[in-house]
Amino acid sequence: MADHSPQRFERQGAMLLAGLRRHHEFQSVHTTIARQWAEFRALGPLPGRLGSAAYGAICGSTHTGFEYLSGVEVGSLDSLPSQCGRMRVPVQNYAVFIYEGHVAGLEQCWAGVMEWLAHSDYVSAHTPDFERYDADFDALSASGRIEIWVGVVAKAAHDESASAQSTAQR
Repeated sequence: MADHSPQRFERQGAMLLAGLRRHHEFQSVHTTIARQWAEFRALGPLPGRLGSAAYGAICGSTHTGFEYLSGVEVGSLDSLPSQCGRMRVPVQNYAVFIYEGHVAGLEQCWAGVMEWLAHSDYVSAHTPDFERYDADFDALSASGRIEIWVGVVAKAAHDESASAQSTAQR
């Protein structure tokens, strides 16, 4: 498997994301995510949009599927159309990975990222992970540069926190 080490680590401030939020089954994700992005683009501009990046945020996964928000960063969750999903992303440290190519290869890239995480000095922060689509991504061809941001906590800090919580509960 290719080297899926992060390109960098970055601390990201809190963000408010808005867009379409849906649950997807792993077995049908190839068609359902593309459909979700098409429906999101059809919504048109969202009020209070910040920047030009689009986000594919992942949260709430199970062994059969996950929740996914296709959206943009907004300055406020007020005044959004009723069909818009909303997501608060807390301040977090992230491992940032770069993928270049067609979105059809993203699943394999995510598998490599999760493999890296399993063998790294980090654990999941259990906050939304996301794909960030900047101007280098062509939505029409579904190809280009995509950043994958995975919320991480150093294993040593995680282990100390878990140990302290266990001691406090006794």
